[in-house]
Amino acid sequence: MDKNKKNKINQAINFIEELSWLLDNKKNLSLKDSVILLKELIDNENFNQLGLFSDNIRRSNKRVLVGILPELFQDEELFKSTSEMLDFAESVLKLKVSRASKRSRNEYIGWIVCELSNLNDNQMISFVDSLEVIAGNEFKLKQIKEAKKQPNFSWNETISKLGKL
Repeated sequence: MDKNKKNKINQAINFIEELSWLLDNKKNLSLKDSVILLKELIDNENFNQLGLFSDNIRRSNKRVLVGILPELFQDEELFKSTSEMLDFAESVLKLKVSRASKRSRNEYIGWIVCELSNLNDNQMISFVDSLEVIAGNEFKLKQIKEAKKQPNFSWNETISKLGKL
């Protein structure tokens, strides 16, 4: 037997011995409970990029949206008017907004957040990814505010560019 193969066998033996010792010493630790705990951790810490536990991701994405959107929409430097907020909802969220209803800014924010629950998983993930580009990142938020001053401003184009930075 060559030296490399013997080394790998010894590593496997050591691993099995350590695993056996660990399992014997942690008899009060339930693997099933550990999996549940880890799932909750992933959900709570918003590790969506892992692509695990799709039900938790879906719920977590909705929580992210409900938390981020009102904060962004209430930023009057970012959305100077209700009309700008509705343009964002139409272009980025692909929502069909009725402007004839003449709702208040807060009513529109509530309506938009509620409409997001109708998005499919792929749309939800895509939108959350877009929002995470700007939410909580003062530098990128400032870049968007500057870009909005340009005559041919596009939400989708700006978010796409910032996502690549």
